[in-house]
Amino acid sequence: MTDRAYDKSRLKSLIHYVIWAAGARPNFGATKLYKIAWFADARRFVLSGQSITGAPYIREKHGPIPRHGMAIREELVKDGAIQQWQDRQRDFSNWKFKALVPPNVNAFTSEEKSVIDYWIKHIDEDHTAASISEQSHNYGWEIARMGEVIPFHSLLAERVREPNDEELEWAKQAVKRIRLL
Repeated sequence: MTDRAYDKSRLKSLIHYVIWAAGARPNFGATKLYKIAWFADARRFVLSGQSITGAPYIREKHGPIPRHGMAIREELVKDGAIQQWQDRQRDFSNWKFKALVPPNVNAFTSEEKSVIDYWIKHIDEDHTAASISEQSHNYGWEIARMGEVIPFHSLLAERVREPNDEELEWAKQAVKRIRLL
């Protein structure tokens, strides 16, 4: 499987769309934004062999983030498409967002949009920023060094299942053949 080449305009459309759909919600910030992007891209890769954006995601403390995420957000601000600001609360600050113009949803197929919408709903309704960060610490995140790209292929290493009868029989024959038993 070869992922699509990084398409900056698709990542920009994805980030803009997620901010449009969820940015005004009270507990929505940069962590949830990046986790929606990660899980949507990763899920699409697992299902089809191609992510939505082709964007490289890197390991950071709170999970995978798109390498160019902050630059894309700044570009969207410069374009007048979104506003972003830091909301300081007690011991931490959180990025907040507001979309000013509608995003280009024609950038995505209906299947891609469906995957994105699923992750927006799931992450917004079922997770805090901390819980979704924890869930994003998968095998690929664990083996990458801080700041290193997490290959989507690493997601396939987690798809472990019980062997079927045919596979078990093959393994038994292989063991006999090399005299391990």
